Amino acid sequence: MKKIAITQRLVENDSYYEIRDCLDVRWSSMLHDLGFLPIILPSQCNFNIYFNELKIDGIVFSGGNDLGDYSGKEIDKKRDVLEKQLIRYTINKNIPLLGVCRGMQIVGDYFGLTLEKVNGHAGERHEIFINEQSKYFKKLRGKKQVNSYHNFAFKKYTNDFTVIATSKDGIIEAMEHNNNKILLQMWHPEREEPFCKKDIALIKEHFTNV
Repeated sequence: MKKIAITQRLVENDSYYEIRDCLDVRWSSMLHDLGFLPIILPSQCNFNIYFNELKIDGIVFSGGNDLGDYSGKEIDKKRDVLEKQLIRYTINKNIPLLGVCRGMQIVGDYFGLTLEKVNGHAGERHEIFINEQSKYFKKLRGKKQVNSYHNFAFKKYTNDFTVIATSKDGIIEAMEHNNNKILLQMWHPEREEPFCKKDIALIKEHFTNV
């Protein structure tokens, strides 16, 4: 069984000072349905221990938190630091990475892309258009709509990436890195009920066909 690590959002408690790692329980359910063993990464523990001791096969960057440069919040900057370290690690070790929503944003930022403020993408469903040139075209062909929970997104990309899907207003909804095992998407597969078969097939291929 492949072991897939997943990062968590950081949340500051309202009633008294405490910073918490938080993760939607549906992530564990979805990874389990995929036949993977979910490994929940705590933010305050050296991730090298997990990768070395447990032989992690892949990693998911989950959603939640804006990037620190855009929110100005120290709690977001803490997560940025951790995930950028993880990006370097996965590239060096050739470990597949899936970035979802905020996860896509931090990876794009790492490679020099610039996020832009967008409207109509928070708490909405909208159409997407799949790029026939993407290696994932067959897996996503026929997928018409996605959920959307973000206020920042990419409209431009570099030659490091191939766009997988876009929205009607030109927002990049998914892309793949051309040289590294990195798959990025703005919609949340864990929030679909039931889980979308095309999302499941896409994630399974990314983590198994490597």
